[in-house]
Formats: sequence, structure tokens, C-alpha cells
Amino acid sequence: MTAPRARFVWKLARRHSWGSPIPARQLIRLVAGSAGHDELATVLEADVLELPFVVRSPDGIHIPNGQDAHVAAANWLRENTELDDFTIKATLSRLPEEWPSRK
Repeated sequence: MTAPRARFVWKLARRHSWGSPIPARQLIRLVAGSAGHDELATVLEADVLELPFVVRSPDGIHIPNGQDAHVAAANWLRENTELDDFTIKATLSRLPEEWPSRK
């Protein structure tokens, strides 16, 4: 998973801890690796926060702990990463039993 946007979404999914927000600076550090923090801050602001299942609150950024948000995040990860369905389903706890349903 090399695209910064995908790394942000995956990190939010992995660290969601019952929907608890992650402060933006901490999230950037978690995703950074060898990438520049300024570049990642731009990706976070311009690309990640526009996703309908990502929320910014006064305490930080998170994927809400509801089924609709988890389904949307899972579908996005499925379409934008190489992660398999089992890994995604094991990570996002609010997915319905029938996910992934193919329409």
C-alpha cells in the first residue's frame, strides 16, 4: 500500500478503537515513515478529509463507529488497495455478516 491516501485510511481503520479520534499530528506521524510530514499534511487535508466516512472532530480524526461508516470505509479500501476481504472484515468491526455483498 503505497498511496498516502490509502495509508491514512488503513491507519484510521486499524486504530479506530471504538471510534476514538486520532489527533492530526499523531496520524501524520503514524503514516509518515520516510515521507515528508508537510506533504502528508496536504494529502490529509485535501484528499482524506473529503472522504464521506472520515470525520474531523475537535479531538482528532476518525472513522465513526457505525455500520454505515464501516461499510463505506471497507468498500473504499477494497477498491483502492490490494487488501483482501478477510483482512478488511477483520479490521472493521461493524461490518454486516453479508459484507462484501456484490451488487
